[in-house]
Amino acid sequence: MTNHLSFFGAGAVLSITIGLSGCQIPSSDLAKPTAPTPAHYQHASSKNGKRQAKSDQWWLAFGDSRLNSLMSQVRDSNRDLRGGMKRVEQARALVISTRSGRIPQVSSSSSALRNGISGEVVRSTAGKTDGYTRNLYSLPVSVDWELDLFGRIRKGEAAAQADVQAAEEDYLALRLSLETQAATSYFTLRALDSEIAIVREGVVSRKASLKLANDRRELGVVSELDVAQAQALLASSEADLAALLRERAAQEASLAVLVGKPASNFSVAARRLTGRPPSIPAGLPSELARSRPDIRRVERLLAAENARVGVAVAAFYPSISLNGNVGVQASDISDMFTKGARYWGIGPSVYLPIFTGGQNKANLQRSKARYEEVLELYQQTVLESLAEVETALSAVKHYRRQVSAQSRVVTASNEARNIAKAQYEGGTVNYLNVLDAERTALNGEREQARLKGAEYINAVQLIRALGGRW
Repeated sequence: MTNHLSFFGAGAVLSITIGLSGCQIPSSDLAKPTAPTPAHYQHASSKNGKRQAKSDQWWLAFGDSRLNSLMSQVRDSNRDLRGGMKRVEQARALVISTRSGRIPQVSSSSSALRNGISGEVVRSTAGKTDGYTRNLYSLPVSVDWELDLFGRIRKGEAAAQADVQAAEEDYLALRLSLETQAATSYFTLRALDSEIAIVREGVVSRKASLKLANDRRELGVVSELDVAQAQALLASSEADLAALLRERAAQEASLAVLVGKPASNFSVAARRLTGRPPSIPAGLPSELARSRPDIRRVERLLAAENARVGVAVAAFYPSISLNGNVGVQASDISDMFTKGARYWGIGPSVYLPIFTGGQNKANLQRSKARYEEVLELYQQTVLESLAEVETALSAVKHYRRQVSAQSRVVTASNEARNIAKAQYEGGTVNYLNVLDAERTALNGEREQARLKGAEYINAVQLIRALGGRW
C-alpha cells in the first residue's frame, strides 16, 4: 500500500508538472528602443549622396599602397585587437555554459566506506547485542534535469547570446577605432613630411640669403645688421626643422605600436602628401544605427538586459526538475556487479519560492532599472554619433574653403618674397622687408601642408563616424 501511495504521489507531481508546462509567464519583452533622428544631415553637400555599404576595408579609397599595408598589419598584429577577440571568445564560452542547463546533467560520485556499527543500533534493528564492522562500496550515476517551463534557462541563454553579439560589435568598434588611429597617425606623418620638406627648402634658401648678405657687407653695401638678421632667420628655420623631425619620430613610434611592432624596428619612408582625400557619401541619418558598431553593440546590450528581465520574472515561478539515480552497492567489492547489488530511484522535485524576503522583487526592479540605464546609453550613443557625423561633414566644407584661401595666400606671399628679394638686391629696400616676406611665405606654405593633412584626417574621421564601411 505504501509503495502504491508513493507512486501515486510521484505521479501527482508529474501531472502538475505537465499541467504547468502549458502555463505562460507574463511577457517580459520591452519595447524596441528608438532614438530621434533627422531626415537629412544638416551639413551634407550635394556630393554626399546615397551611401552603399561595401567592403570594410575603407582605406582602399585613398589609393595608398603603404597605408594598405599598415592597415593589414593593424588587423593582424595589434595587441589590443587580439585582446578584444579573446573577450569575444569568453562570451561565446559563457553561452555554451548557459545552454548546458537545458539538457540533463549526468554525474557520478563513487565511494568506498568502512565503518563500525554500534551494538545498540544492531540490537534495535536485528535483536542482537554485538556491534560489527563492515565495508560499503558504492558506484552511483545521478541524472538531474530542470524542466525550463517558465523560461529561466531559455532567457538566460538569450541574454548570453546577446552578450556575445555585443562583444562582437565591441570588437568591430575597437578595430575601427584602431584603424582610424593608425590612418590618422599615417596622414599626420605625411603632412609632417610635407612641412619638413618645405622647411628644409627654406633652410637652403636662407643659407643663400645669408651668403648674399655677407657678400654685400664685404662690398660695403650693407651693415652687420643685415648679416645678423639673416643668421637669426636661418637659425630659426633650423630650430623649426629639428622640432618637426622630433614630432615625426614620435608619430612614427605611435604608429609602430598600432601595427604591433617594436618602434626600434619600424620606420615609414618620408613622402610628401599630395592630391586630395576621397569624397565620402554620408547617406541618411536613419542608416547610422545599422552602420556603426558602437550603436549596434548597445542595441545588443539592450537585448541582453531585456532577456535578464525575463530571468528575473521567471524566479517568481516554481522550478521543476526530474531527478534519477542508478548504481551498484555492495559490502564486498567482488559483489559490486552482481544482479543483487543494483539499485535505482527516480522522481520529480519542485522548488516553490513562497517567501524570499523581497529578493526576487528587488532583482526584478534591478533588472528593469538596468535595462532603462542601457536604453539611455543607447540614445546618448546615437546622439553623439550624429554629432560626430555633422562635425566631420561641416569640416569638409570649411576645410575646402580654407584650403582654397590658403592657396591664394601662398601664391601672393611667394610673389611678395620674390619682389622683396629683387628690390633688396637693387638696393631700394632694406633687409627687414626680405625677412618679413620670407617669413610670411614660409609660414603660408607650412600652413598649407598642415591643412592638407587636416583634410585627409577629417576624411578618416568622417568614415569612422559613418561606421567604417566603404
